[in-house]
Amino acid sequence: MRWKKKSYSRLYLIPVAVLIVVLVASSVNALQIYLPQRQEQNNFARLREEIPSESPSERSTPFVNRYESVMARNGDFACWLTIPDAVVDYPVMKSSEEDPEFYLRRGFDKKYSSAGCLFIGGGCNLDSDSFIIYGHNMDADTMFGELDLYMDTNYAMKHRLIRIGTPTEDRVYRVFAAFQTRIFDPEDDVFKYYEQIGSLDETAYRETVEQVGALSMIHLADAPQYPAQLLFLSTCSYHTKDGRFVVAAYRTDEAE
Repeated sequence: MRWKKKSYSRLYLIPVAVLIVVLVASSVNALQIYLPQRQEQNNFARLREEIPSESPSERSTPFVNRYESVMARNGDFACWLTIPDAVVDYPVMKSSEEDPEFYLRRGFDKKYSSAGCLFIGGGCNLDSDSFIIYGHNMDADTMFGELDLYMDTNYAMKHRLIRIGTPTEDRVYRVFAAFQTRIFDPEDDVFKYYEQIGSLDETAYRETVEQVGALSMIHLADAPQYPAQLLFLSTCSYHTKDGRFVVAAYRTDEAE
């Protein structure tokens, strides 16, 4: 009888031990993901601290490049993207056309990073009629992890302005649409927003704006007029295979 009790006790210990092993392995795996991402966010925070703030009185003075320190650290720096009152506040990179996705899995220091950096896609740049910025949809809501909040019209109305600081000027873009789509299917007739970049004539421009408006999940009061520069912010979406979520904006002189 005593032997049976001991056997039962040992049997109960087996699943407990397995559970402990699973929990420990899961915790280690989570830390391996979380800690590097936390370190990367700290690195971005230090970069932000190196950028001199601009006071209202300085806005009427000649433009000063506030990103010299950032550019000195990495010559691939293209601009700084900020969505006020949101978590998006990062440098944007532009690598060579031979390797346009260089920063897909590399941090600002060019070392491997699961979160990567925001980067301008191939075939376009800051001076194109239309350009695109890619970023990962991170679980920790970093990078473009909160971009899909633009599915909600009220949120979009409160966060319509996107600010981009370049070495030569400060820009403002106004959100006019947000939509879900997918990529990589050559037989799919969905609108390929990622091909509507670079140089656009007036006809292509108007067709792009019309297609984006038709797909939009939100309905805002205005739309861009040619030749206002177009900007797409693109991230992964999990509503379908190879899904993407895109926020579309246009350049404006609006300051506030």
